[in-house]
Amino acid sequence: MVKRRHLLIGFLILLGGILIWKILFPSEEKRVIQRFELLSQYTEKKANEDILSTANRIKNLSQLFSNPCDFKIEGDPFYSFTGSYSREEIGGYALRGRSYFLDLSLHFSDYKIKFSDRETAQVQLIGRLTGKTTAGERVDEVRELLCILKKIEKAWLIARLEVVEVLKR
Repeated sequence: MVKRRHLLIGFLILLGGILIWKILFPSEEKRVIQRFELLSQYTEKKANEDILSTANRIKNLSQLFSNPCDFKIEGDPFYSFTGSYSREEIGGYALRGRSYFLDLSLHFSDYKIKFSDRETAQVQLIGRLTGKTTAGERVDEVRELLCILKKIEKAWLIARLEVVEVLKR
C-alpha cells in the first residue's frame, strides 16, 4: 500500500515536472506560432483606440519582421505590395493600412511548419482579415500565406511573406 502511494506521488511529480518544462520551454514550433499570434494581436484595431496605443502597436508589429523583409502580394492591382522593405517602412504601411478601418482583426489558422534547419522555418497558413472600413463597408478576406521565418538573436522574425495564388474555377 505504501509502495503504491510512493509510486503514485512520484508519477504525479514527474508529470508536473513535464508540464512545467513544456510551459517554461516551449518547442520551436510553438515559438513560431506565437509570432503569428503577436502579429494578430498587434494588427487588431478597435474603434476607440487612442494614438499612443496605435503607436505602440505599430512599433511592436514592425519588430516581428527582419530588417529588411521581402513581401510578395500580387494578383489585385489595388493590393499589390512586392519588394524588400525595412522595419520602418513596414510600420508606415501598417499604420496607413490600419487608418482605413474603424475596427480590424487578423486571425491565422491551419499552420503547416517545416524547419529546413535550426535557424529557418517555412510556414504555410491561412490568414483571415475582418473589419469595418471608415466608409462603413464590411471586410472579410481569406488568403493562404507562405512565410519564411529566420531565427535572429533567439527570436523568430518574418523574413519573407508571400500570398499564395489559389486557382479560380
